[in-house]
Order: sequence, then C-alpha cells, then structure tokens
Amino acid sequence: MPRNGSSPARRPADLLPGCALRLPDQLKKKVSLLRLLPPGIILPALLMTLLGVAFIYSATTDFELLAEGMRPAGQLHLRQVAYAVAGLALMVGVALLPPRWLSAGWYVWLGIGLLMLLSVFVFGRTVNGAKSWIQIGPVNLQPSEFCKPLLVVALAGYLRYHQSVDSFRAFAWCLVIAGTFLLPILMQPDLGTAMVFIPVMAGMIWVAGGNLVYLGTLGTLALSAIPVAFLSGMLKHHQMKRIEIYLSGLTGDVADRTGDGYQILQSMTAIGNGGFSGQGYGMGSQSQLSFLPERHTDFIFSVVAEETGLLGAAVFLLLLFVLVTRIMAVGKATREPFARLVCVGVATLFFAQAAINLGVVSGMLPVTGITLPLVSYGGSSLLAAYAALGLVANVAIQPQRVMGKVTI
Repeated sequence: MPRNGSSPARRPADLLPGCALRLPDQLKKKVSLLRLLPPGIILPALLMTLLGVAFIYSATTDFELLAEGMRPAGQLHLRQVAYAVAGLALMVGVALLPPRWLSAGWYVWLGIGLLMLLSVFVFGRTVNGAKSWIQIGPVNLQPSEFCKPLLVVALAGYLRYHQSVDSFRAFAWCLVIAGTFLLPILMQPDLGTAMVFIPVMAGMIWVAGGNLVYLGTLGTLALSAIPVAFLSGMLKHHQMKRIEIYLSGLTGDVADRTGDGYQILQSMTAIGNGGFSGQGYGMGSQSQLSFLPERHTDFIFSVVAEETGLLGAAVFLLLLFVLVTRIMAVGKATREPFARLVCVGVATLFFAQAAINLGVVSGMLPVTGITLPLVSYGGSSLLAAYAALGLVANVAIQPQRVMGKVTI
C-alpha cells in the first residue's frame, strides 16, 4: 500500500499500455493471414516446382550407371529443393509485408535493384559470356532475376494514381524506370532477361490506360532493335552467330550443326522423340546420353517433352495456364490500382518468360539464356519467381483501400 496517498509505483509495462502485448498480437495477426493464401496460385506453383525437381534429377542422372552402383546420382535436384524451400519462405515474407511498404516505397525498391545490378560490374563473375553473377560463399546469385519483380513494383507504384497516364510524360517516365534496370542488364550483356522487361512494361501501361500509339511505337522499336543491332554489328560474336543459325534454320538447313547450332538441333530432336506419350521417365536418349547441352536449366522443357511426350507437355502448359489465370483473377478481384497492376505485371512476367523459353527450345526464336519459370534449375530464377508470387499473395491476403493522392 503506498504511503501518504502517493500513487503506486508503475511497472515499465504500465507506462506503455498494451505494448507488452502489441508485438505478439501483431505477429499472431500476421500469421493468421497465411490461412488466406490463394490455393489456386500456390498449388500450381508447387506442382511446377516439383515437376522441375523431378526432371532435373532425370536430366542429371545416368540411371544405367546408377543401377550398377558405378556412379552416384547428381545433387542438383537436392539443391533445387533447398532453393524451393527458401523461395517459399521468401514468398511468405513478401506476402506479409505491409502493403504501403510496397506501394509508397516503390522508388526505394527501384534503388535497391539498381544497386544490385551495379554491384555486378564490381564483384560479378562471367558465365556463358555474360557478367551477370555474384558469388556469395557457395551460392551464385543473378541480380537481374530479382529485378523482374522489382520492376513490377516500381511501375505499379508510379502508375498507381496517374490520371494522365496516357500522356507522353508518363510514358517517358515508365521508359526511364524500366531503363534503370534494362540498360545495366544489356551491358552485362543478358539479352534473355532484357527481353522479358518489354512485355511486362507494355502490359502494365496498357492496363493502366496508357496511350496505344506510344505502346505501338514501343513494340515496333523493340521488334526492330535486334535486326538493327544485327545489321549494324553492335551485337557480340556469339549473339551474331546465334541469329545467323536461327535465320538459316528458317530455310530448313541449320548452319554449323556441330557448333552453336548443335544445341537447338538436339533440343528439337528431343521434343520430336517424345511423340504422344514420351519415351519414359529417365529414358530420354538426348538427355541420358548427354547430347542435349544445358538440359537441366534453359532446355529443361526439352527433357520433359522427350520423356513424357505431348501429354506431359500439355500438363505443364495447363499448370502454367491455371497459374497465370488465377493471378489475373486476384487482380480482377481488387479495385486498388497498385494491387491490380502488380497482378498484371506478375502474370505477364510468367507468361512472357515461359513463352520466350518455349520459343527458344522449339527453334521458333534465336537461342538466348532464359529459364523456364519455376521449372528450370537455378536458385536466382526460383527465388525471384516465388518473390513475384509473394507480391500476388500480398494483394490476396492484405486488400488495400482505394485511397491516396492523384498525380498528374
């Protein structure tokens, strides 16, 4: 009992009412949001990842020698599993971020992406002719992969409340934002990753109400950029060679069948070998006999098509279709402009990257290094894909009210 009517001594927790419970309550609230994760997005993504792990194992394992105990199985599939677990954790982390950290702080994420790209020129290492990688201990990371979801956030943040989005000024600023990532990536050079940025930017500007004339001009410039660079000799030797092989392939006679043209010939052979039902898991001749280069990374779809045929390829395309349409459904269900644009950007990202990869492995596009999202081996690609899905999950479980200032 206090003496002389003085008030009782207060404990630190009493001085800040509710603070002792505030953090646990917030944590509990955040965890409860995980129950709202959209299964229509999570399940197709997980199935595509498991499909990738299975065929990475098939592509990197000689089953005949393994059966005789002469050669252990490759370990790349186990590393892919580890990357997948890390990717799921990253997806959950992005999904639980306060939405305003993304929408209002888009320029911060733009700066972070730029710093990552610039660090490549200082600390990077060259792989397959491109200085795109940074080695951190035993892990190699490709910053340009992480710039794909960061570009979506940056463009969505800028376009969020622009009434005059159809103006040339707004279109020019979108080019500046995309160019912040695009120019350093082209300098690496990493043409495959750069090719994904154009459709992502165009899709988001179009949905935001951008001027169709400007978009048409952008599309024309993008389509003419490679021919102009090829004719002017601006491309590097290996890039020029790939385009020459592609052009010769259009006539039915692929040039340099033992050199740069070898890869696409083996890929097309593998796809053709699959037929309707495939040669069987682990039975693909092109992958098991090591005829197909990069079979566990950029050309993983060729392994899928050879071993499972048209049926297996159709299953993969169905999973991709479900994933993209469910992402668009999440965007359609929200009226918040930033959230809607994020979903459009992520859906376009997955569709465009898969379309380019499939075009390359089937001989419809010149060979360029680009992974099949969620399927190809690669830590950076898988982590970036799950980070992009985390953005969509953030929209789904933390709907925002339509509020904020309008920018002219």
